Amino acid sequence: MTSNLRYTAKNIAPSASGIWRDTSRERRVKKNTPADSGALNHKCFFMSHSEATIRLLILNNSRSEAERLISMLHASGHPCRAQHVESEEALVKLLQEQSWDLLIGSDKTTNVNLQAAIKQIRRLNKDVPVILQHEDEDPSAVVEGLRLGAVDVVGLDDDQHLLLVIERELANREHRQARRTADRRFREAERRSQQLLDSSRDAIAYVQDGLYLYANQSFAELFGYEDKDDIEAMPIMDMVADRDQARLKNFLKDFTFKGEDAESSTLAFSGITRNDEEKPLSLEVSLVTYDEEPCIQFLARATLAEAGNNEELEAQLKQIKWQDLVTGLYNRQYLINQLDHLIDNVDDKQHYCLLYIDLGDFNERVKTVFGETGADLALGDVAALLRAKANTQDIIARMSDSSFALLIPNIKADAAINRGKQLNTDIENHIIDIDHKTLQVNCNIGISLINENTTNTNTVIEQARTAMDKVRSKGHKVALFEPDQPKQEQKLDAAASLQQALDSDRFRLLFQPIISLRGSDEEYYEVYLRMVDEKDEEISPKHFLDAAASIGANTKIDRWVILESIKMLSEHRAKGNKTKLIINISGQSLCDETLVPWLGVAFKAAKLLSDSIIFQAQEIDVTNHLNAAKAFAEGLAKLKTTFSISSFGCALNPFSTLKHVPASLIKIDGSFTTDIQNNNENPETLIHLIEQLHSENKITLVPFVENASVLSTLWQAGAHYIQGHYLQEPSHSMNYDFNMES
Repeated sequence: MTSNLRYTAKNIAPSASGIWRDTSRERRVKKNTPADSGALNHKCFFMSHSEATIRLLILNNSRSEAERLISMLHASGHPCRAQHVESEEALVKLLQEQSWDLLIGSDKTTNVNLQAAIKQIRRLNKDVPVILQHEDEDPSAVVEGLRLGAVDVVGLDDDQHLLLVIERELANREHRQARRTADRRFREAERRSQQLLDSSRDAIAYVQDGLYLYANQSFAELFGYEDKDDIEAMPIMDMVADRDQARLKNFLKDFTFKGEDAESSTLAFSGITRNDEEKPLSLEVSLVTYDEEPCIQFLARATLAEAGNNEELEAQLKQIKWQDLVTGLYNRQYLINQLDHLIDNVDDKQHYCLLYIDLGDFNERVKTVFGETGADLALGDVAALLRAKANTQDIIARMSDSSFALLIPNIKADAAINRGKQLNTDIENHIIDIDHKTLQVNCNIGISLINENTTNTNTVIEQARTAMDKVRSKGHKVALFEPDQPKQEQKLDAAASLQQALDSDRFRLLFQPIISLRGSDEEYYEVYLRMVDEKDEEISPKHFLDAAASIGANTKIDRWVILESIKMLSEHRAKGNKTKLIINISGQSLCDETLVPWLGVAFKAAKLLSDSIIFQAQEIDVTNHLNAAKAFAEGLAKLKTTFSISSFGCALNPFSTLKHVPASLIKIDGSFTTDIQNNNENPETLIHLIEQLHSENKITLVPFVENASVLSTLWQAGAHYIQGHYLQEPSHSMNYDFNMES
C-alpha cells in the first residue's frame, strides 16, 4: 500500500474562490436526508460503529481501571474516545479544546478533586454530565455525590447500573442540545419576523391596554407620521374620529373579552392623521402575542376599495406561491404549512393519514418513451388522475420529481391502507397516452398516521417515506409505517435468525471504495457485511454480531466473509483490475491461532496473491489482546499480507499499541471526522493525530468523509487515503470509477 505514493491529490484541488471541488467533473454528492441511505448510517456495515462514539473523560487513580471501563463500554456497544485526566490543569485544557459528552469519576481519586472538576465544568459553561463511582456501601456517599453536582452515583463494580445511567444521560444531553438549538432558531425566527414587520408594506401595529405597543413605518406613514417611534405608547383613541371612538372602544372591549375564542374581524372607521385630517380606514383585528405579551394586532389598509384590490392581488400571489407549475397541484411547501397547522390543532378525536406516493423509475422510463418534452405532460396526466381520485377535503401535493403526497382527513389506519391499495391499482392500471405513445408506471405508497401524539411535520413525512422505501425494496406496493421493534426483542430474534442465516446463505457483502489523496494508482475497497432474515429484512449488525459472539460464531462468519471476498476479488481481478480489499475480522478471529495457516491454504487454492487483501481489526480488540494481535500481524507478514488497525485513536494511549503490533495501515476513528463536519470542532486534534502516525511511518486512512468541506483539512494534514459517502456509499459490486481520480 506504500507504493506509488506521490504528494498530489489528483483532480481534488481548491478553486480560485477557495472552495474545494472535483476538477475532473462535478462529483455526485449524496443528499444527507433521511430518505437516502443516510450519510452517517454506518449501522448496517460489518464491524463498524453501532452507536455514536462517546467522548469521555475519566477521573480515577488507576489507568488499568480506566482501560477496563473503556473495554466494558466497547463490549456493550458504546464505542468511546476517552481521556484519563491526571491534573486539574489538564482537565481545564481538555474542556476548553474539545467537546465532551460525559465525565466518569471516582470518589477516591486524588489526581483531580471531583468537586473542583465540577466547579471547572460550571465555570467554563460546559454541558458535561458527571457520573460518580463510589466504593463505600454507606448511603451517605450517594447523597454527598448528588449534593456536589453529580447527575448520579453508581457503585464501582455495578457496570449494568452504570450503562443505564450513561444511556440516560446521553439521551438527556441530546435533548438539551436539541432544546438549545430550538431556542436559537426561535430567537432567529423572532429577529426575522421583526425585520419583516419593520419592512412590510402593510401597515401593522400592536395594541395593549389602549396604547400602541409597536407600529411599523408603514403604519406611521398611514397616519402622516414620519417616524414610527412617534406612535409608540400613544393612545389609539388619539388617532380616531370622535364619532367613532365609542364604537371602537366597545368593539375592542368585546374582542378582548372573548380571548382565545375571538376570531379575526374587520373594523372600518375614520382615522385622524397627524395634520388632524380625517381618513377612511379598515382595520383587520386579531389577537396575537408580541414580545411575549398578549395584544391586539391592527392590519390597516387605506380604503375599502384598495383593500379589495389588495385581497385579489394577494390571492393571486398565494396561488402562484403554493402551486406546482408543472402539475397544477399544491407544492411541497404548501403541504408542509398545512401539516404544521394541522399538527398544532389536532386532538384525540381526529384522525388523519398522509400517503407518500412514489412512481419509482418514472423519470427514466418516461423520458425514454416520450422524450424530454413529453415528461411534463406525462407527469400532468398522473396528477390529473390523482385529482380525479381525491375527495373534496383531500390535499394533493407534488413532493419531488416523481412523488406526490395525499393528505386525507377523518380516516383511520385500516381505511387508509385500503385507500392506498385502491389508489395503487388505479395508478398502475392507468395508461398514459401522449402523441399516440403509451406508458404504464409502477407505484409504491407509504402511509403515516397523524393524531394527538404527532408533534413534528418532518417526522410525519419521513415516516411515510420510510414506509414507502420499505415496500419498494420488497415489492409490497402499500404499507403503513411501523416503528422498529424494541432492541431487546430484536436481539432475541437475531440469535435464531443468525443460525438460519449461517445455514441458508443469507449474508451479503458490500464494497466501499477508498480513494488516495496522494496519487496512488492502486484500487482499494473495504468489505462490509449485511444479513437478512427469512423475510428478506435486514437485521442490525449490532444485534446479529452480538448474537454471533454469544454463540461463538464470529470466527465462522469471518471465514465466510474471507472466502466470499477472495472469490469475488479473484473474478474481479481476472478482468484486468488491480483491486485490493480490506477485510474486517473480529476479536475472536484475532485470537484464533489456526486462522493464519488457513489463510495460506485459501490464497493458494484461489491462486490469488496474498498482498491483494488487507486484514483489519478494531483498536479495542487489538489492545485487549495484544499478544494475539502481535502474533497474528507477524503471521500475516510471513504471508506477505498487510495488517490494519481501525477505529484508531480512542484508546487512552493508542500509540503504545503500535509499539507491540506491526500494523502498516491505520484507519482513524470516524468520530474525529464527524466532529469536524457536524459539530464544527477544531480540526487540530485530527491533524495532530495524522502527523504523529506519519512520524511512525504509518499509512493513514480517514473514513466518514461526507462532504467536501473536510477535504482541505485532510489534504493539508497529508492523509494518504479517504473513505465515505461523499465519494460513494457501499454497494453490492466493485463499480467505482477510479479513473475519475487519475
